[in-house]
Amino acid sequence: MNEKKLNILLSCAMLLLLLSAVLPLVLLFSGPTVAAAPALPEEEPAPTALVGLKDADAEMRGLWIATVNNINFPSRQGMTASALAAELDGIVDFAVGAGFNTIFFQVRPAADALYRSSLFPASKFVSGEAGKAPDGDFDCLGHLVRAAHEKQIAVYAWVNPLRVTTGSAAYPQTDRSALPADSYAAKHPETVVAYADGKLYFNVGLPEVRTLVADGVREICENYAVDGIIFDDYFYPYPVDGAAFDDDAAYAAYGADFADRADFRRDSVNKLVKACYDAVKAADPAIRFGVSPFGIWKNGDGENGGSATRGLSAYDAIYCDALAWVKGGYVDYLAPQLYWSFDTASARYDTLCEWWNRALDSSGVDLYINHGAYRYAEGKMESGEMTKQTAYARDLYAYRGSLYYGYAALRDNAGGLTDEVRALFAKAISYPDYVDDGSLPTLAAVQDGAHVTEASLPLVGKSNLAYPISINGITPYRKKDGSFSLTLALGDGANLIIVQNGAAKLELIVTKD
Repeated sequence: MNEKKLNILLSCAMLLLLLSAVLPLVLLFSGPTVAAAPALPEEEPAPTALVGLKDADAEMRGLWIATVNNINFPSRQGMTASALAAELDGIVDFAVGAGFNTIFFQVRPAADALYRSSLFPASKFVSGEAGKAPDGDFDCLGHLVRAAHEKQIAVYAWVNPLRVTTGSAAYPQTDRSALPADSYAAKHPETVVAYADGKLYFNVGLPEVRTLVADGVREICENYAVDGIIFDDYFYPYPVDGAAFDDDAAYAAYGADFADRADFRRDSVNKLVKACYDAVKAADPAIRFGVSPFGIWKNGDGENGGSATRGLSAYDAIYCDALAWVKGGYVDYLAPQLYWSFDTASARYDTLCEWWNRALDSSGVDLYINHGAYRYAEGKMESGEMTKQTAYARDLYAYRGSLYYGYAALRDNAGGLTDEVRALFAKAISYPDYVDDGSLPTLAAVQDGAHVTEASLPLVGKSNLAYPISINGITPYRKKDGSFSLTLALGDGANLIIVQNGAAKLELIVTKD
């Protein structure tokens, strides 16, 4: 080393020593300072610790906020802008404190808008008068998106696509002349049908209605930084005994390819869902689109693929074929409304969980379970039920999260509900895509060449999570650990059993004597 370099190094060393001596004095006399916090030991995330908005694998923890008839927001009509903002901020604060990471906010309860729209009139549930803007032209959705995103809460815009009014059989709202004069429904009364439940509905069998709804969804996606769009279960109205939905003209004009009007109606709903999915993705492919359908697709009859339930069938009663949306590839997620308990004989919670899990297995569509939190406030659900339901759902192969309907019950901690939810959300959970671990399908307790006397055979085994699993073409119930189960009906004599798991195949013969 030459002398010049040595002198430079010695100078640097002296300067560092001088700074180390002087710096504490500088800090002491430069004004008040905040002492550095001591390092905290690593621990499990607190209940309020949320996974960031950009973590696509995070468990969905959704909170519904209903605005129709002022169920959750606003608390009354005609509030000032500052009061509206305060209520929305309070909802966000509650969501953070309880551990939710997503708010599902109802922005179009009845052909109206809780946002700035050129297609739908301002909602009466905010201002008190349909078509009248809120105080100060306050933008409910805009404020919520900003407030929620600041605290790492995602916002999905909840749209009721077809309901125009919110009357009842006892207090109907079917007078078209009472609609806001500049609304689409008033300008195009031929697109609206009055039904026996006291409401007006857009006729989804008309192409122009589907275009209107899709345009409305796209308007939201283009003007607001929403993270998703969700439709609820209302498409065709829930049936009233002895009443008919008058879509004769639409069926005559557009139903030539359908001998059965029910098929025409289901096709019309399918076209609506697809049009809205396409509108969302055209605006921003990152925005997620899905539906929260009624919990029973079909009641099973042994041949139709339905669930072991005895309740209203969405497929037959309101013409919603959720499986068509899955197969068609025009939903990112489904959130079936499973508002029943484990002990509901006609529609058991676990029975429906398993059915939807099988239906969405390896489909690319995420399964969110929608829980009836409101039942705690009604006294129709026992304390601890929500804990059991969520824990059960978390084992399901297709499950990616839970939604809770009943903000008031949660806000009031009815039956200890919110305490349960906080405990459920105490730890961050992520569900990354399944990966191929090289495993092959296996069956337990059944050997090739076995002889049995029973008419059915319970099968259990393990699968490679990265690939679909089927047994003789039937999707079994599968968990996140790869285990699966299915009870297979047997015919007399030799029965060939084929387990297909991706490209891997397992074959055996079981003979029923």
